[in-house]
Amino acid sequence: LSSIGQATLTRSRLETLVKDLDLYPEWRQSTAMEIVIERMRSEITFRSTDRDVFVLGFTAQDPHVAHAVATRLTSLFLEENARDRGQRAEATRHFLDAQLAEVRKKLDEQEQQVEAYKARYPGQLPSQLALNLQELNSAQLTLRSLLESVSRDDGQRLSLQLELAAADAVVPSTGLAGGTSAGDSPASDQAGGEGDLESARAKLRALELRLTPAHPDVQRMRRVIARLEQQQAADQAAMAGGATTSSTLRRRDPLRSRAIQGQIETLNRRIATSQEEARRLRANIDEYSRRIDGTPVREAGLATLSRDYEDTKKLYSSLTARQQEASMASNLESKAIGDRFRIIEPAQLPEKPISQSRKGSLIIGLLAALGLSVGLAAMVEFRDSSMRTDADITVSLRLPVLATIPDLNGTAPVRSR
Repeated sequence: LSSIGQATLTRSRLETLVKDLDLYPEWRQSTAMEIVIERMRSEITFRSTDRDVFVLGFTAQDPHVAHAVATRLTSLFLEENARDRGQRAEATRHFLDAQLAEVRKKLDEQEQQVEAYKARYPGQLPSQLALNLQELNSAQLTLRSLLESVSRDDGQRLSLQLELAAADAVVPSTGLAGGTSAGDSPASDQAGGEGDLESARAKLRALELRLTPAHPDVQRMRRVIARLEQQQAADQAAMAGGATTSSTLRRRDPLRSRAIQGQIETLNRRIATSQEEARRLRANIDEYSRRIDGTPVREAGLATLSRDYEDTKKLYSSLTARQQEASMASNLESKAIGDRFRIIEPAQLPEKPISQSRKGSLIIGLLAALGLSVGLAAMVEFRDSSMRTDADITVSLRLPVLATIPDLNGTAPVRSR
């Protein structure tokens, strides 16, 4: 109210009002306009009765002039209030637009920083930790199952290799008796059986170092060794009996050897594929482990960027809401439907003066001054106790006066002889 009142009672507005209503004609002819404006300001009443309620008035000798000036001042005040509210709403809107553009630019920059950080460290983000743990566990289970499959295939391949060696060595012959060569002699058969048995035992010892005794590969290798031991014992018994009949002669079986060789090649290819897959799984396990180990560091860096981004995002949302409110307020003010001051009681034509006229006040003042002066003189004379004549002495002291001494320094002429 104070700022709007000061803006309303400026010299330019009051000077226009003085000229339009022809106020103070005598003063305008004899004095400067500045003095006229100051007198008019002194006769304007502006007081606040409540937080949002105020009273505006004007004092003049002519009631019609007082009514006209009060009405014009009320209109000026309402116009100034509307103009001030519109300017403030527009200024607020422009300020919020500038702030919103600045915050939007900062928000875009921070968003690009977050996206660049995520692109720089793929797979190591906190949101991907659960997926990395799941993939690591799955890769470890797959690798374990694959290694077990390779171990089984390796054991089966070893069994086939031993079986191939046995098939290539000797088989029972159903042909007629004949001569034997050095490679098919019982001595060479015994040497081949002993070599296969030693190889099988070495394989069993290697398996027992990696697997438990109840493992299927260990059990299978033990059965192979038992069969080789039985075969070796039978060969030794045949050699000890000196049997040389056609029923004990032995020869190679190429068909069975080729079948076993085909199975071994199939196992070799499957084992090679499994080993390649195992190497790939180990590389994946190492990669997932590296990602999981780097997640805490990336989480700290991303938390800093995300915290700044969220703070800026909240500020942007707040400014957006305030910018919308400012735009709505500006539109309401421009359409003159905003929250404005309204006139509760318009200026009324005065029916009686609020004080006496100046001439009557002047006469009353003169009479009061005359009476006061007479009263003061009487009081001073009454309180004066000095004696100035011989009569005063006679009355006051009740004694006769014998002689008086005239005032020699007075204005009376002095006679000289």
